[in-house]
Amino acid sequence: MSEQTQGKSVDVDNPKVYLIAAVLGAGVGLISIGFLFAVKTAKELIWTSELERISPVVVLSICVVGGLLVGVLNQLAEKSRSEVHDLTEAIADMEEVETKQAPPARLIFGRAGLGVVSLGFGGPLGPEAPLIALVAQLSSRLFRILRVTQARVVELSVAGSLGVLFGVPLVLAGIESEEKTKNRNIGQRIVARGPEILAAISSLFVITKLLPEIGIHQFTSANSAEVGFGVDLIWAALIALLAASLGLSIVRATPKVRELVVSKIPGGAIPAGLLSGLILGASAVVTPLVLFSGHHEIQEILDSPIGIGNLLVVVALKTLVLVACLAGGWYGGQIFPLAFIGAGTALFVAELVNSSATLGLVAAGFVAASAVGIRRPALALLLGFVLFPSTTYIPMLLAAVIAIAVIGKRSAELPSH
Repeated sequence: MSEQTQGKSVDVDNPKVYLIAAVLGAGVGLISIGFLFAVKTAKELIWTSELERISPVVVLSICVVGGLLVGVLNQLAEKSRSEVHDLTEAIADMEEVETKQAPPARLIFGRAGLGVVSLGFGGPLGPEAPLIALVAQLSSRLFRILRVTQARVVELSVAGSLGVLFGVPLVLAGIESEEKTKNRNIGQRIVARGPEILAAISSLFVITKLLPEIGIHQFTSANSAEVGFGVDLIWAALIALLAASLGLSIVRATPKVRELVVSKIPGGAIPAGLLSGLILGASAVVTPLVLFSGHHEIQEILDSPIGIGNLLVVVALKTLVLVACLAGGWYGGQIFPLAFIGAGTALFVAELVNSSATLGLVAAGFVAASAVGIRRPALALLLGFVLFPSTTYIPMLLAAVIAIAVIGKRSAELPSH
């Protein structure tokens, strides 16, 4: 047994780890408040009114400036870094600092700044990737002070960030590398969740008290029927297959496009950032629904039907800007962008077949696309349970099963960059 594994076993059995989890979770809550407040402030300063989203010149200018800043920050911070700056990279960063020294503070806060710019200027990405990397890298410096293993400190901190972003139930699924998951039996993984759940509760309590407006909200639809064991369940299966296939295509295409951008566009990161900002701005002129992560935008398309043709345009453009921005160096997670693409696909099918079970079908698309995209069906399903009412659980479970089948069949083709 390795020293790191022995240390982890001691941590799990030691009651003091629960106290450390509570304190560390509160600290993560404060760090998360700082990061999310910076993102929120940037959005409010840049997008000062809803009118700006429908002014073509203003929208295009904001996105191009955002792309320029993304390029400059990438050029200054880490010229040699050519990976896609997404959740997969954040998890890899987390794994690295569990056993190795964290990067210099200049790089840590430079990457956090890249996240703030990427999200604040309308990037079609979520905050989970930069926040997870930020808390993992900062907390890894505390293991000697706390007298627990470096890996344990990082795991507790990341659990705290999950509590902030998605609520406590998501900690049950965890954010771990696939290699680490393979190396743990189910008993070890369940036992390890106790302190992590406490860290998530502690961080969630802090941010709820100090910054209550930041958080996720359950999706609703006043006119949606329940998906029963009938034809609507068939449509849910079809939607899950379509959404999972689209998520798979995005996952396979993104690192290839990123590699192409890095190798073929002359001038380095700045032209790449500008080009991706231009693509985002031009798409946002067509429809502002492509801006930001898609969390609030899912509720928008549920509340205000936009027609089959417009739904097809929105899904296509959201897919385009997600790949373009990640390829251009923007930094953020893809859980909600993929979920939005899955939700839009579901509404397209629902309109096409004239189904009234829109919320259940959207839930199926939400789970299927995000599960395949992040290769963590349990995480996507639990997030669906948090965000959708219990009447949608059956189509979500079906979508998770289909996503698992797609991942299993295509796992060799999924890049890990």
